[in-house]
Amino acid sequence: MSAVPLYDATIVVAKQALETLRDLLVKAQAHPEAATLPQARLIDDMLPFTFQVQTVSNFAKKTVERLTGRDLDVWEDNETTLEQLAARVQKTLDLLDTVKPEDLVKGGAEETHELKFGPNLTSPATTHQYVLGYYIPNLFFHLSTAYGLLRSKGLDIGKKDYIKHFVSPFFPPRNPEQQ
Repeated sequence: MSAVPLYDATIVVAKQALETLRDLLVKAQAHPEAATLPQARLIDDMLPFTFQVQTVSNFAKKTVERLTGRDLDVWEDNETTLEQLAARVQKTLDLLDTVKPEDLVKGGAEETHELKFGPNLTSPATTHQYVLGYYIPNLFFHLSTAYGLLRSKGLDIGKKDYIKHFVSPFFPPRNPEQQ
């Protein structure tokens, strides 16, 4: 069995997650209560929709920094509207489009990265540990939370809306004669 290329596991997966968010945001903007959705929460002690979108974006951006060695400008987490969140998602997609497979991890899979778990706890992790044990689970947690939050607020979305960008390689575009 061959290894999954690091680029596919990080950049491609992030693009798919952000494309999903982009589509969800388009649907959310058409919702009758669109203005209330950015601050919506699944439960009172959970962070709002804005945080979920910003966190998916931040994980993608931080991964570009960690795995390419780039030093990127700080992006403030100050979006308050669905339109601003959509622009943030597009900005992140644009960033990911600048990354090529050969840009990733000059030090290899065993390069060490310092991970932050809250304000007072850090831990070293190899690239392999970071990608599989931290990046991917967090990316999908916040994407799933954003999806679930919108669904709970009455958006007409389903599994197809969540998964279509991840499974699209299995369904290449058809020729008009085949439809």
